[in-house]
Amino acid sequence: MSTLGICKLCEQDKELQLSHAIGNSIFKKIFRANSGKAIAITSGDKPIHYSSDSWAEYQLCSECELMLNNEYERYSLNALRDHTNYIKKDSCLTFPNVNQYKIMLYFLSIYYRSALSNHNAYQNIKINEKHKSLIQQALLNKGHMAYDRLPVKISRLKDYSQDGFSNAGLKEMVCTPFITGSPFVNATLKACFVIEGFYIEIYLHGFKFKNRNDHGVLNPAKDNLYIPFLDFFNVPELVHMVATGFGKYKNGNSTIKE
Repeated sequence: MSTLGICKLCEQDKELQLSHAIGNSIFKKIFRANSGKAIAITSGDKPIHYSSDSWAEYQLCSECELMLNNEYERYSLNALRDHTNYIKKDSCLTFPNVNQYKIMLYFLSIYYRSALSNHNAYQNIKINEKHKSLIQQALLNKGHMAYDRLPVKISRLKDYSQDGFSNAGLKEMVCTPFITGSPFVNATLKACFVIEGFYIEIYLHGFKFKNRNDHGVLNPAKDNLYIPFLDFFNVPELVHMVATGFGKYKNGNSTIKE
């Protein structure tokens, strides 16, 4: 099978690489902890099943793939996984001296690649031409992305219920990106996804001025990143996902062996 095609980032006709919108390193970490596979919950009638699918497709050339990995993904994951570099408080985690611009672009790159993907896992995520161009130019270092053009907020998921998800369990959860909110109420329209136990929200029409200093909003002008805790069960889409899985399990619609 030929892998020649147009790179979705530099838009040059090149040999394409097997690419991951949500990095392969995240899936590998989950698979390693679960004997090479993970439990997949899908909509529709398909049963709960084991899967080793990392949602890859031929999308980027090797130069763009390497650049995104080296410039944004590696730094961001290392910073957010660094247990020696944060202070835990009752309501948030504080990460001092992190490059919030790189982390912001890392999450925007996931949104960008997800929206341009043909993989079924990303079918619910879309991007308009204006946002596509803004992110593309920023990732290629051809333009600066002001943090309030497409504000990105990061929260740490917590399950406060009795016998609920552990922190380790939440870190092993990957949720396909989705759009939430109303297209008729600009401030509510968001692209969201879950990785490494973090809930990421990208505000597609910006938000109110008073919210720009909220904890979790990535702001390159600030040295310290405050990541608030967010109750898992305060996110309706995640609750629906869990309820779907539980319902299938109770009804025997599962290929998972006890």
